[in-house]
Amino acid sequence: MPRTTIVLSTIIFFLFSAHASGSDTGKPKATKLMVETCKKASINNPYNKSITQEFCLSTLQSDNRSAEAKDLRDLVLVTVDIFKSRVTAASRKIKQKLQDAKKGTVAMHVLSYCEVEYEGVVRRLNVCHGLIKDYQGDKSGQQFLHLPDCVDINYNPIIMCWLELPDMPGAEALIRENEELYMLLILNNTLLISYDVRD
Repeated sequence: MPRTTIVLSTIIFFLFSAHASGSDTGKPKATKLMVETCKKASINNPYNKSITQEFCLSTLQSDNRSAEAKDLRDLVLVTVDIFKSRVTAASRKIKQKLQDAKKGTVAMHVLSYCEVEYEGVVRRLNVCHGLIKDYQGDKSGQQFLHLPDCVDINYNPIIMCWLELPDMPGAEALIRENEELYMLLILNNTLLISYDVRD
């Protein structure tokens, strides 16, 4: 689909630009678990090359708890928290901009739409965090198969907000933020697909 291709190209360009200008100061050192997990995620993910090892490591290193993770479940819980905190921050910015938006304008429509979508994402991620934390394995594999869906269900809300934002004047920063949320969603889903406490 052409629109999907444009979305992925834009997101990948943004992320390479962001990481090129980023600083590693204050980040925890990448552990063997982090490196192996990110290498696996970059190779064995259902989104082709959209998740790089560098993006995965940079995301994990943005939270000190990653360095203390004992297994993949711990890392997944960290990435879900990172995703949730970024969505929460994006939602706050949307709410601030809504205060200045005039009723009946395109900006009011777009911002209101994204506000509702982001709030729903945060609620679902709270549930996901609990499901992943409490997951003890299931010999039938049925419960495990639904763990990635818990995060992946947020795909449409993130993309629908992304599709609305270009209609709003001056939305460039919000669009870039939304693109990062999209990549975090893919990363979380990729790690959950890899996650299996039955090993």
